[in-house]
Amino acid sequence: MAGQAHSGVDRPAGRRQAAAVVVIVRSVGGSVVLVNGAGGPALPAAAVRPGEDPRFTASRVLAESSLPVPPGRILALDYQSVAAAAAEAITFVYDGGTYDGGELAAGAGGQAVFLPVEQAEEVLDRAQSAQLAAGLRAHELLTVVELRNGQVLRTAQPRVPERELAPQVWEPEPAGGSKGIVGSGV
Repeated sequence: MAGQAHSGVDRPAGRRQAAAVVVIVRSVGGSVVLVNGAGGPALPAAAVRPGEDPRFTASRVLAESSLPVPPGRILALDYQSVAAAAAEAITFVYDGGTYDGGELAAGAGGQAVFLPVEQAEEVLDRAQSAQLAAGLRAHELLTVVELRNGQVLRTAQPRVPERELAPQVWEPEPAGGSKGIVGSGV
């Protein structure tokens, strides 16, 4: 196979593989952006085209959704296996940022709907609802969440405490001395 690059991954004959991208865009009021998908409201999403990397796909998804925002970091990965179809896929869930809802609505030209998270989870299909919940958790905890068929995997190593958000906010060190905690009186 001269001139052809080899990925180093052996794939079973007849097994189809696909990649997709979902982008979570939030408003400052706590809503998430849904677009008019083929089956109803959906998170902005698309299949990764041959030769296209997932980050580029995320940029394309946002541009096609008339949302003029750049993609952020990967929040979650969802591996899906469909035995009956001899297919598997991975969905990359990207952070689309937090923006003023009115500003995005004007830019989206009526193509986007802003719903509170609870309502969005109710109208999304099972897979996107799980991806939304995982992505928001990953964003909050500054981590990446791994899913298999929409189910969160416990990936923490044994005897390593799970991270939580710090309950206090630190102030920058004052010019004259020690650091303090906002509202602590320290």
